Amino acid sequence: MSVVACRIKESGYEIAADSITTRGIIQTKGQTTDHVKLFETNDMVIGGGGSAEENSLLRLFAETHRPSKTDEYSILEFISEYSEWKKKKTDNAGIKNSFLIGFQGSVFHVEQWHVSKIKSYMAIGAGMSFALAALYLGHSAEKAVETAIELSTMCEAPILVIEKTIGGKVEKKKKA
Repeated sequence: MSVVACRIKESGYEIAADSITTRGIIQTKGQTTDHVKLFETNDMVIGGGGSAEENSLLRLFAETHRPSKTDEYSILEFISEYSEWKKKKTDNAGIKNSFLIGFQGSVFHVEQWHVSKIKSYMAIGAGMSFALAALYLGHSAEKAVETAIELSTMCEAPILVIEKTIGGKVEKKKKA
């Protein structure tokens, strides 16, 4: 229950996420945190769609680990190492969530054990169909998430946005 969207730009990339959190079928309005779906750590920007548990575990892992290079194989190896680490922590090695991982100027889409480099745009989560339509029409990642929030009952404001330029500058903004 969420949406994370990415737009590749000439100068870098933008990743945006909604802030819905739920417990079962109950939305926990006003109880959101900035780090559940979209965060920056260890020179990576990571957005996750799916369970907060999986997103939190990947964040904990990413604090001390990162890919060796900026290619699909290295991202896959990073996810494999995460899976082994997760198995030790939880006795479950499965990768349930979808992720967008920005690293050294590139963004990768991770869907279980499939990794692909994003060339123009991508969205994940329950609101992905609405976000993909907005991205297809040329809108920003932020506007794509805004569209998903407007049209999907599974997405909620505020919107968190992280923009990364090729020079490495990061701009974070939160929109109500």
